[in-house]
Parts: sequence; structure tokens; C-alpha cells
Amino acid sequence: MKNGRQEKEWDADRIWKGGMGILLILLLLFLGTGAWVLHIFGTSSDLVRHMGVLALLYGGGNLAVFGIIYFMIARNVNDVLWQFSHMVEMLIDGREAPAFPVAEDTMLSKLQGQLFRLYDILCSYEEREHKFRKQLNENIGNLVHQINTPITNLKIYAGFLKRDDLTEEEKVRFAQCVEEQAEKLGWLGEGFSKMSRLETGIIRQRPEKQEILPVLLHAVNQVMEKAGQKEMDIRLAGDRHIQAVIDGKWTSEAVFNVLDNAVKYGNRGSCIEIEIAKLTGYAQVMVRNEGIGIRREEYHKVFQRFYRGKEAGEEEGVGLGLTIAREVLEGEKGYMKVETLCDGRTEFSLYFNRCLDDIGDGDE
Repeated sequence: MKNGRQEKEWDADRIWKGGMGILLILLLLFLGTGAWVLHIFGTSSDLVRHMGVLALLYGGGNLAVFGIIYFMIARNVNDVLWQFSHMVEMLIDGREAPAFPVAEDTMLSKLQGQLFRLYDILCSYEEREHKFRKQLNENIGNLVHQINTPITNLKIYAGFLKRDDLTEEEKVRFAQCVEEQAEKLGWLGEGFSKMSRLETGIIRQRPEKQEILPVLLHAVNQVMEKAGQKEMDIRLAGDRHIQAVIDGKWTSEAVFNVLDNAVKYGNRGSCIEIEIAKLTGYAQVMVRNEGIGIRREEYHKVFQRFYRGKEAGEEEGVGLGLTIAREVLEGEKGYMKVETLCDGRTEFSLYFNRCLDDIGDGDE
């Protein structure tokens, strides 16, 4: 269906063409009438003959003026269309070349501005698509590189298990090694899938203002069993009624990854402290633990993809948890950092935005 503006423009075009056609018909009728009058009554009276001649001259003059004006308008329209076509060709070649004065408030200038804006939008989509493909290729390359090691190990252990001279103890040990490598592949696949979907925007976060405490408790519940196996205690302190603009599901995933690291690299029987504090514009969640610690030169590296600290040793993990946590917070207009306290404990600080206006429409 055509809207009101389209119908109005169509009616104006019809009126213009119809008016020009009627004017041409009237001129032709005028000329025909003058010629007929001159033919019938031209010899009976000088006055009638003179009036007929004047009518023919007047009609012919109007017809000539009409023809000149028509061809001038047609030529002007062709010139405008040629300029517009040239401008479009320049845009196709990737160059903006205004054909009409930008400062003038004319229909052609407005149409030109709209076309340029449409071109910019299409270019931004193309750039976004290029960035998406580049990121996807990098992610696939990283994944292939990381899974090569466990796959190679699986082949080696499978070869060992085929030997007939293995003792039962060696078979059990190699079978356990196979299981560990299979678990590592599972961690890689799950962690990489989450991180890749966040980075490429396949999954959009939907931050909304809510209390942080229920999200933290959900993450704590997920890590309690592993903490219990190492006889570790988890304590919560600070303001329990602080609100922030967060996506509950993904924020819980981020906090869980930080807590999981604290349990994984913490000392047996130690305590993990979680403290919540209100700052100007942010809500801060601090996670402290006693463990192997992080060197100062590694503060920024620990958030890199697949990076594992020099003190990580043989602990399970693939180096994706903190990367996912960082991506989640950045998607919510927050950030995180790590430092070693004066008492030797490691502290991860997560900063969540408390201002709803700072979360743009793109983070829906």
C-alpha cells in the first residue's frame, strides 16, 4: 500500500502531466479553430481575415513558446539525471562526490544527503561483517592450535594402551591420562564456544538494573562442591543491596569463572573472601584468595586468551575463564583487574556499571 506522501507525490505528477497535455490540446484546438475560421470566412471580410491571421499567429507563437519551454525542461531534467548518475557511480567506486550544493535546502540536496547516509550505513555493515569474519577466522585458528596438543596426547596414550607388556597399574594410569585429555577437549570446546559467541556478537547481552547479591550467590552455589573438596570456605561481606546494570546469566558466568580460579589455584583449607562495595558510578566486587599468586608482569596477561600463569603448574584448565569474564564485563560497560595485596593474597576486582543511561542500545 502507498502511504499518504507517496499518493500525494503521485497525484502531483499526474496533475502536472495532465495539465501539460490539456494545454497542448487547447493550443492545437485554438490553431485548428483559427485555420477553420480563416478558411470559411477569410474571403468575406477583411476584419475576419485579419482576426483569423492573428489567431494563427497567436496560437503558433504559444505553441513555439510551449515547445521551447518543454525542451528546456527536458534538457535540465536530463542534466540533473546525468549528475545524479555520476554521483551514484562515484559512490559505487567508494568515493563521495556531491553533485548538488549541500548547503541549499532543495529536494535534490535532501535526496543526495539521504543517499550519502544510506551509503555510510551500508559501509558500516560491510566493515562490521569484515570484522566478524576476521574474528571468526582467528577464533577457529586458535581453537585448532589448542586442540592439537590433547589430540596428539590421546594418540600417544592410545598407542601405549595397545601394548601387551603393560601392567594393570600402567593401564589404569594411561586410561586416566586419556580421560584427562578428553576432559580438556571438553573444556576447550565449551569455553571457546562461549567466548566466540560473545566476541562475534552471536549472543547479545541484555543488561538491566538489578541487585548483585542473587547473581553472586548463584555463582557461589556452582563452585561450592569444588571448594568443599579442598576444604575451602567462602565468605561474603559488604553492602548486600547494591544494584547494577548487568545481565544476570552472563554475570553469574563471569563471577563463577573468577571463583573457580580462586578455588583451583587457592591453598587447601584457605578462605575465599567476596566483598561488595559501592563506588561512584560502579559497584565493585572483590574476590580474594590465598594461593600461588600472580606476578606483577602477568597482571594484564592473565586476561588473554589461552594464557596460563607461570605458577599454574599441572592444574586443570585451558586459560579461557578469565577471558570470558572480561568479555562479559566489557559488554556491560564494566571492567576488571587483578593485583597482589600486601599480605600476599590475590584480589580480582570486578566493576559493574550502576548507571542505566551508560548502557547503549547496542548492548541489548
